[in-house]
Amino acid sequence: MIERLKFGYANCYLLSGEGGSILIDTCNYKDGPGIMKRIEGKNVKLILLTHGHFDHVSSAKYLAKRLNVPIAMSKKDVYLIGSGTASVLQGDTLIGKIISYFSQGVLKKATYSTFKPEILLKDGQDLSEYGVKAHVITLPGHTKGSVGVLTDDGEIVVGDAMFNIIRPTGSRIFEDKKTMKKSVERIKKSGAKTIYVGHGKPIKNH
Repeated sequence: MIERLKFGYANCYLLSGEGGSILIDTCNYKDGPGIMKRIEGKNVKLILLTHGHFDHVSSAKYLAKRLNVPIAMSKKDVYLIGSGTASVLQGDTLIGKIISYFSQGVLKKATYSTFKPEILLKDGQDLSEYGVKAHVITLPGHTKGSVGVLTDDGEIVVGDAMFNIIRPTGSRIFEDKKTMKKSVERIKKSGAKTIYVGHGKPIKNH
């Protein structure tokens, strides 16, 4: 079961199974206490970060300490922790270009928490030891180390590999457009019935 936890313009998700739960992404720095209230008693065993941008990782350290659980993410995005401006984002549509333009200023002003992930994720990595029937799927393009989580019952959490701002699209902003488009195709062909994105409402995968 996936529960969407919306804080401002960003989403994080609680993925729950018979043996425990995984918190996917942690939104902004100020959102930690609110997220903690929503996930108390949910047997969270892992914090999994879809990529290294501040609006997905900034409460990770706060939550990991209080939950006493490890943080997992791709090795390719570790360099972004505490240094979001290292990610140069482009847009190829009007909305994307606007987001790209303003994102650099936001990245500079954002409050960052620094941490070192205990687990480095790989494509196909089984997550059953954390109580859920799901595995990791690599989805580069938005960032080099973007990942998603695909459940056995046909749901996928993709972070910013896709957006649902105004309408469902590939990532509105990206480090590499060609790679991003390949990841969108991988999501669509994953067999998932529902796509859960970092920004916006879930998308039906027709």
